[in-house]
Amino acid sequence: MRGRGLLLAAGVVAGGLVGVPGTAQAGPEALPVCQFGIPAKLTITKPDTLVQFGMGAACPKDVYEAKWLGRAEGVDGSSNSVACGWGHPGCGVVLEHTYPGRVMRWIPQGYGADRTGAKIAELRSATSITKYGAAVKLTAGRVGTKTTLTARPTYYSAKTKGFVRHHGRVLFQSKDPGSSTWKDLGYVVPNSTGAATYTITTNRSRAYRAYVASSATVWYAYSAAVTK
Repeated sequence: MRGRGLLLAAGVVAGGLVGVPGTAQAGPEALPVCQFGIPAKLTITKPDTLVQFGMGAACPKDVYEAKWLGRAEGVDGSSNSVACGWGHPGCGVVLEHTYPGRVMRWIPQGYGADRTGAKIAELRSATSITKYGAAVKLTAGRVGTKTTLTARPTYYSAKTKGFVRHHGRVLFQSKDPGSSTWKDLGYVVPNSTGAATYTITTNRSRAYRAYVASSATVWYAYSAAVTK
């Protein structure tokens, strides 16, 4: 009898564990995730620049509607609503509507729904920043031991809808044959015609390139390398 009582007591204790607060319970299966896959760095180089991206490999193909709202940091009332899906894979954003120079935070609006409106996926947020593109054209000429480098930096202008003269200073760099290290030569501010010129005296051939740094609204750019 004593053994039977112990067994009954053990059964009561074991049964009581089921409802003890803090005990792990088996919950509903987690839903797949749709990731707003917009690239972190975006560049405008032509009018109405469109970037297209996906919602992640884990996002169900049955997602018919998924929405995100973009808010630009430091701009009150800013917004850019993006609807992805609608029976077609992927998303798209016209970059002119993403407040160039501002960090955009893309906030999920609800959940990923199928054609009936049922929730079949979770949505994840994302962050991106858009700036205008820059470009640098570098030419080099050599006479004797003097090599003259001429750079013409430009950047995309939303006002003119094309590339215009860049006013930022240009950094000239060189690289010795067989080396992987670029060395700074010096900075030059472009003149009134948009050209920045640097002259180096050397009796050996080197590779050269030019660089302009990023600004608040324009990305940095390197020229193609030129060997003289």
